[in-house]
Amino acid sequence: AVVHDAARPLLTRELVERCLAALGDGAFDGVIAGAPVTDTIKEADRGGRVLRTLERSALWAVQTPQVFRADALRGALEVDDATLAGATDDASLVEAAGCTVAMVESSPENLKVTTPLDLRLAEALLRSRTP
Repeated sequence: AVVHDAARPLLTRELVERCLAALGDGAFDGVIAGAPVTDTIKEADRGGRVLRTLERSALWAVQTPQVFRADALRGALEVDDATLAGATDDASLVEAAGCTVAMVESSPENLKVTTPLDLRLAEALLRSRTP
């Protein structure tokens, strides 16, 4: 099963194929695209007080596509409505169900368009891809 967020219009065929190939070897129940985090990431409390700095070498900005063995995804979706509503992505549900998920490195160009700035960046990237 392939899950993709329509807010990521710069998806490439190559990325989908790499995710499917990684799933195809049978070692994982799911494979997700993501980009290594390059910013320094801080954890803060609700008041804005910094609690700690996270080690970015192990952090990834998760994207789509996310590909899963169909039975793993179906099983992960068999949870109550509150759990579904609180899930930030399908991979978190698959992980919570005890399944294994791997990461395939993607590009930050596979950005999620949610703000006017994102839209301008996406338009510029699309123009740069046009021969």
